[in-house]
Amino acid sequence: MEYDSAKLELSRQAGIAEDYYEKGFVPCLRPYSGIREDNFHFVVESVFSVGDAISSTNMIERRIVHSIWHLTTTARRWGIDDDGMLARNKLISPDDRLRLRRWITIIEAMMLNLLDGLKPHNSIHSYCEYVAEHGWGPNFGFFVPLLSAAIDSNDVGDTIQGHCEAIIPLGSNAIALKDTLGRERRRKCEWYEPQERCVAEMLN
Repeated sequence: MEYDSAKLELSRQAGIAEDYYEKGFVPCLRPYSGIREDNFHFVVESVFSVGDAISSTNMIERRIVHSIWHLTTTARRWGIDDDGMLARNKLISPDDRLRLRRWITIIEAMMLNLLDGLKPHNSIHSYCEYVAEHGWGPNFGFFVPLLSAAIDSNDVGDTIQGHCEAIIPLGSNAIALKDTLGRERRRKCEWYEPQERCVAEMLN
């Protein structure tokens, strides 16, 4: 997703653009029509699409920060808090409430990593853990290069286990990561001692 498109997507998902999505991440909560998995995946794509700019500059566009913080704080206030309208009126199921809480947590963690100067591929771990459990969204193709860069990173450490688990739900599409995984198998794993155990655990 291009930078400007990502900015617009975030504001639409947050419900603060004039042409917001009626079934977007926040708008679907009021009136409540059920949370939508695809919204989460497109929000994550949008955050990573503006992520390079966030991680590499001291000047961040206010519209981006406003959209992301509005999205997370409003979703938490309406759908997660005990005194929020959805929980108070028993409109949201316990499972959906837990799922929404996890989405918010992942988005906030990614944003904090980017603000700390980490590149998108170094901020993908929590999202990888999620898709390893629940599967990829329709925009999975956007994340494959990021996943490849994350695995290739010198800072990957033992987070590579979560990255590799996220590859499984890709099925036949994982072929795009064949060369990346081949390089990883030849890498010396020296993240902790004893080194032999580190290598064995990473290869498993």
